[in-house]
Order: sequence, then C-alpha cells, then structure tokens
Amino acid sequence: MTVFAPDRSAPTSAGTVVIWQRFEGAEQGRDSISMTLQQHHYRVMCAQHKNDVLRKVIANVPDLLLIHLQASGEAGYKLCKTLRKLSRTSTVPVVFLGTRSEASETVRALRCGGNEYIQLPIDQEECQLRLDRHLQAAQLVRSLKADKDSLHQQIWSYNNILREHEEREVSLAEENQMLQRMAFVDGLTQVANRRRFNQQIPQLWQQSYHSGQPMSLLLCDIDYFKRYNDHYGHLGGDGCLQAVASAMVRGAHRHSDQVARYGGEEFAILLPATDLKGAQQVALSVQSEIAKAQIPHQASLVKDHVSLSIGLCTLLPETLQQSYEVLIHGADEAMYTAKLRGRDRVVINGPDGLISIVQNQCLVPDNSAGDAAVARKIPAKMVLNTPPLPAAAFSSAPSPLVSSSSPPPTCLSPVEETRSVG
Repeated sequence: MTVFAPDRSAPTSAGTVVIWQRFEGAEQGRDSISMTLQQHHYRVMCAQHKNDVLRKVIANVPDLLLIHLQASGEAGYKLCKTLRKLSRTSTVPVVFLGTRSEASETVRALRCGGNEYIQLPIDQEECQLRLDRHLQAAQLVRSLKADKDSLHQQIWSYNNILREHEEREVSLAEENQMLQRMAFVDGLTQVANRRRFNQQIPQLWQQSYHSGQPMSLLLCDIDYFKRYNDHYGHLGGDGCLQAVASAMVRGAHRHSDQVARYGGEEFAILLPATDLKGAQQVALSVQSEIAKAQIPHQASLVKDHVSLSIGLCTLLPETLQQSYEVLIHGADEAMYTAKLRGRDRVVINGPDGLISIVQNQCLVPDNSAGDAAVARKIPAKMVLNTPPLPAAAFSSAPSPLVSSSSPPPTCLSPVEETRSVG
C-alpha cells in the first residue's frame, strides 16, 4: 500500500480518497486520477489488495472509494456489498472504474451498492466533475453527521441540566415541606402546634358558616401536670405529653379532626362538621384512650393515672362576621369548670348550660353543688359569662357527681353516642 501525500506547501487536505488499483511501485500509482485529486488537495491512499483496502477504509472512513475493476475483479463487488452492511461505511461513495463499455457493467456496479461506473479512458475534466459530485455529497453527509452528533450532545447536556433542575426542585420541595412541618408541627408531640391551630380555626369557622354545619372544639388539660413534672422530672413530663398526644390522635381519628398542642399541658381538638353528640362521642373516646394508656401519675389528687379535664363547645356561626373566639371562649370556660368540679371529666358548654359528662357517661346538670342560688338558668342561646362557682368547688378533692337535691342524671343511650359527621 502506498500513500501519496500532497505537497507540504499545499493548503489543508480537502478530504481523503482511497484507490484500489494495481501497481508495481509507488510511482506507478500516480495515474492521472490520483494526480488530479492531489492537485485539488485531497489525500490519496492507494492499495492493491482487498484486505489492505478494507483495513484502511474501516480505520479512517474516506470521502470516496475508487475501485479499479482490473485490479479487484469480482472481489471489488463483494467489498462494496460488505461496506454497505457496516453502519460505519454504509454511506461511503464507491465509484467503479473499468474499460468495458457494456451497460451490464454499470448495472452490476449499481446493484452491489456502488454509486457510479466510469468507463476509462475518460476526459480528465469530466472525471473530476463526476468525482467532485460524490465528494461533495460525502462531505455533506459527514457535515450532517457531525451536526447530528453535536445536536445529540447538546440534547444530552440540556437533559442533564433539566434533570439537575428537577432534582433541585424536588429537593427544594422536600425542604419546604420540612420547613412547613417545623413551622406547623409541635416538635415534642408531633401534633399541630398553636400556630397551626390559629391558622386553621378561622378557615374552619368560615366553612362552618357556608356549609350550615356546626363545628366543635375540645380544650383538654392534663390534670395536675405541674405535680407530674415535680414528681417524674421534665423528661418524664415530655414522655407524658407525647403519650397523651398519641391517645388524643387515636380518640379523634377522623381525617378532618385536628389535634393541636394549645400550650404547655393543654391540647385542642378541632372537629369540623361535628354536632354536639358527635363531639361528646369524641370526648368520651379521648377519655377512653387516655384510660387505656395507663400513664402512671402518683402525684395526682384524682387517680393514680393521668387524666384529662375537657371542655367542649359546639356552635354554628350565625353571621359571617361573628368571631370564632366565641367558640374558643365557650370551650375554655367549660374546661375551667371541669377543673373546678374535680377534674377527670368532660364539661359541655351548650344551650342547656354547663353539663358534666362523668366516667359513667351520664349528664349531670350544673346544680351539682347543691346551691340553688348558683343553679344555672341559661336560655336557648348559650350564655358564656356565668356566675362563679362556690368556694367548695375549689377543693382539691373531687366534688360529688350528683347531690341529693339534684334531678336524676340523663344517661346517654347507645344511639345518642353515635357521632354526627355532617
């Protein structure tokens, strides 16, 4: 194999041409076609054996392959078929050169995948024009392939940028969710914090007005929690708060129910679309879960396990301008009354006055203290500002559930304990 390189003073090579021809020495390869191509600054590579031609074409795909049929014979056609099957060389222009004038030569050249058959001898200018057409097409294909590769590279780069951008968005979304959780979730008990409660209650109050369904609020206070902290230490107190919060979540298990740490040892449970009976059911369920938890409280003056004082209030906003604070105030007063009556109970602040639900699930009117002077007489509309209880109610010991002068308690039947969900 011989390579004819252009003069070093010549411009940069315009392309590469491989010629399969027969020659005895390098000089004999310098035929008119080779010389013309070199004059046009093409790098001409000549070989006289099939394997040499194939190796050179595979190693450095040329812009044009010239096959002298006198040198190749039938092997030239077979080589052309082989090149057409290889993706790397399938588009290389192949021109056959021969001396025969029969049309069958052209047909055979084209049938095996060749681009043209040129009969020799041929005018030098005509030959160059024909070869230029194939060379230009090859260079166009090469340019398009380079553009395609560049485009693929750009698409790959853009896809990487998009993927990184999506990953950053996901990461930011996760961080944002974490920050929102930190902002609206109590770190100790993992229930909603006071900020979340303050955000939700005005929204639920408006929903209640528009839907015409009442909403309820439970305010819960852990009985003698200061004594619990003094007895078990602050770490023990933290564990107590966590256990109480978990019990409340189990008791208020509807998806829309929202348990929140209201402050210190106080918790709130927002119950949208829940009437008085439904709220009573939740309060009793929470008391039951607290009892099942069996959280020891040797310092309590009520029982040897943790208990709750729960205030309950249910309202339907009369106007859109009515403040939700009336609901909070009603539940707060009921919780305060539960503590005054001896703790470990639920007090309802409703149209019939402040009524206690004790552990046997009976309703006790508000004259349990036995003093007719302080018996509550509340009209159909709920009255929030009620007379103070007698001094006996502030005793640390539990007050009697029903006095001898009290009317018989009204017990909740199983039907009445069924919760209304609106």
